[in-house]
Amino acid sequence: MKLKQLPEDFKVEEIASMNISKDKKSYKVYLLEKNGMETFSLLAYLSKKNKIPVNYFGIAGLKDRHAVTKQYFTIPSQCELSALNENNLKITFLGYADKALELGDLIGNRFDIIVRNIRKGELDGIRQKAKNIGVIGVPNYFDSQRFGSVINNKFVAKFLLKKDYESAVKVYLTEFTKHESGKFKREKKLIAENWNNILSIKVENPSLARVVKEYKKTKSWLEAYKKIPPNLREIMVSAYQSYLWNECIKELLRRTVNKKSLYSISYNIGTLLFYRNLSEEEIKKIPLAFKTISEEIKPSNAEKEIMGKVLSKEGVSIQDFGIKKETGNFFKVHERKVLLKPENFSISEPQIDEINDRGRKNTFKIKLSFSLLKGSYATIITKRIFNH
Repeated sequence: MKLKQLPEDFKVEEIASMNISKDKKSYKVYLLEKNGMETFSLLAYLSKKNKIPVNYFGIAGLKDRHAVTKQYFTIPSQCELSALNENNLKITFLGYADKALELGDLIGNRFDIIVRNIRKGELDGIRQKAKNIGVIGVPNYFDSQRFGSVINNKFVAKFLLKKDYESAVKVYLTEFTKHESGKFKREKKLIAENWNNILSIKVENPSLARVVKEYKKTKSWLEAYKKIPPNLREIMVSAYQSYLWNECIKELLRRTVNKKSLYSISYNIGTLLFYRNLSEEEIKKIPLAFKTISEEIKPSNAEKEIMGKVLSKEGVSIQDFGIKKETGNFFKVHERKVLLKPENFSISEPQIDEINDRGRKNTFKIKLSFSLLKGSYATIITKRIFNH
């Protein structure tokens, strides 16, 4: 199967939680429709074009670049924004609101997803999985999009827990992905090759140079770590916490679901555990929510046992999570629903895939439509149905 073969195959529309008024208030509200564009890059473009500071733009969520998306944003009412209706970008003024949008200020998202390159022999299995997904749901895992800061499965935050600040900084300065520019890769390779002689090399990239300069000045890897951009440090900490939550849910399923029903699907930092079916008894055994791990957590006995097993495998303990005093970062406490059940779910009849069939009449596409509450991943639904 193929997901996101075209941007138009993955459509996302925010379900707003804010009240929009026609009466003038402190903030203007706009609908932003974009195709194949990344949210932050687009806001930077709008900021420059309209001479509005980029931090004046309020958004409720980040949307995938490889998709057609509709989302809301706010700016202070005194700001003027030019109307736009370009090929891949449309901005529509909707009205006013009392306060600026912040990340998380939404109910959820509505998805329309076309999955392509499906073989005829796969159709019955897909129909069966889609049939019961609204009843038994799927594990509410964090999917690959959450782990963009994790390169080669190296978690910066894990090194922070172990107070190995040199390794934390080394990951940031030397690890890279295939998507990064050639110049950036070459600079990171140079740093890696001269790690034991890092004080003698010249680093040009500003974000990397700032960290190296601080180490040269203080000879402290902890102080050097603090020069990594704050938003990226927060993302790195959140990524490790999310990974641990996924691992806890896998352990929970092993303890509550018939092992013959369980199977694994790969994602960018490992595997996720899914079930083929759930009995009523198994559903009752699965808690509604499971806490994320943090220093201040007060877990139930069942949570404590599961967390202990996961953390033991990682070589850390809950006591290690108190990193705020040294690093300025911390692990946030919250509960996350264990099972994810899509709302208003529908699946189309299969149609010939005009892109991949090539006249054979045996390659199909299927459209899924559903809504999810904020923080959940549509690709977990497609993983369950299409085993991708």
